[in-house]
Amino acid sequence: MAFEIKLSPAQHQELSGIVYRESGVVLNEKKYSLLVARLAKRMRMIKVSRVSDYITLLSADSDEFNEFIDATTTNHTFFFRENKHCEYILKNLDAKKPLKIWSAASSSGEEAFSLAVQLLANSFTFTIYGSDLSDSMLNLARRAIYSNERVKNVPVSMLHAYFRRGEGRWKGHVKVKSAVQKLVTFEKFNLLSCTPRDTYDIIFCRNVMIYFDTPTRQRVVTRLCNALKPGGYFFVGLSESLNGLDHSLTNVLPSGYRKKS
Repeated sequence: MAFEIKLSPAQHQELSGIVYRESGVVLNEKKYSLLVARLAKRMRMIKVSRVSDYITLLSADSDEFNEFIDATTTNHTFFFRENKHCEYILKNLDAKKPLKIWSAASSSGEEAFSLAVQLLANSFTFTIYGSDLSDSMLNLARRAIYSNERVKNVPVSMLHAYFRRGEGRWKGHVKVKSAVQKLVTFEKFNLLSCTPRDTYDIIFCRNVMIYFDTPTRQRVVTRLCNALKPGGYFFVGLSESLNGLDHSLTNVLPSGYRKKS
C-alpha cells in the first residue's frame, strides 16, 4: 500500500480546521509538509490508503480522532530546556513558602520533572500539576522513563539523587524516582476549552502558543491568568511573548511575567 499522499486544498482546509478547533494549533500552508507526514504515518498504521476515507473515519472513530490530534500537535522536548526561568525561581522565591505550580502543555513530562528535581535540590516545598492535550504524551509522563539523551543536561549529582539508571532492556534510560513522581501529577487538559479547577503560584506555558494565532493566544492567556494567584509568575517560551495581548502581567525577565498583587 502506497502512502505518498497529497492533500487537495479542501482536504487540507478540513484537516487543519479539525486540528485548530480542537487544539488551537495553526497548520497553515507553511506547515503542509508536517501535516502530510504525520497524516501519512497514521494512515499507514491503520492501513487506510485514501485521505477521503481517513477524514470520514475521524468523524466516526473517537479513538482515531484522538490519535490524529496527538500526531499533529506533539513536539520534542528535553530536560532543563530553557532553564533560565527555573534559575530565576530558585534565586528570587522563598524556599520556605510552599508553591503550587502548573506545567501547562507539559508534553511527556520533562519540564515538570526538571522543575521538581531542582526545587527538591534547593529544599523547596511544592506540588506540580502537569497537563497536556495528548493522551500518549501523558502516558509517557506518568511512566517517567527517559533516554540518556533526554537527560544529558541534568547535573550528575541530580541524576544520582533523583533518577534510577536502567538495566537490561532499559539500558541507556533512566527512571524518575518515586519520591519525585509523587510530587507531580499529570492530567488531560485542553487549554482552549477546559476551565482550571485551582489557582497557582507559578504557571509555565512554554513553546506552545507559538503555534496559535492571536485570538487563540488571547483566549489561552486570559484563562491561565485567571488561574494565577496575585503576585504569581507566568512563563512562556523564549521564542514567545505576550506582546499585543490584553493581560494583567508585568514583564520581569525575558519571557517571564508577574501578575499584579
